[in-house]
Amino acid sequence: MSDELIKQYNILEGDFDTITGCKYKIPGFMDIGILYSIMIENCAESGKEVDELINIFSSFISAKISDFQTDIYYQNPSYLECSYKSGYLLD
Repeated sequence: MSDELIKQYNILEGDFDTITGCKYKIPGFMDIGILYSIMIENCAESGKEVDELINIFSSFISAKISDFQTDIYYQNPSYLECSYKSGYLLD
């Protein structure tokens, strides 16, 4: 499937290293997964968890959390949830 998408969207091979130059310790996949699960649990209506997961991953907050050049990942989950619901990072 990935090969088909790469061909369809003409994605060029490159160096997408977002970790080497990072100033902070990179959280592990379990740490990131726990943060997302907290957000999904707190933001989703009962029975709509999968939809909320897709919404969170498709929103601006996912890119902000994954930008390890910042400290957004380390912010309080309540702040991240409120920012997500507002559509922008709150001051």
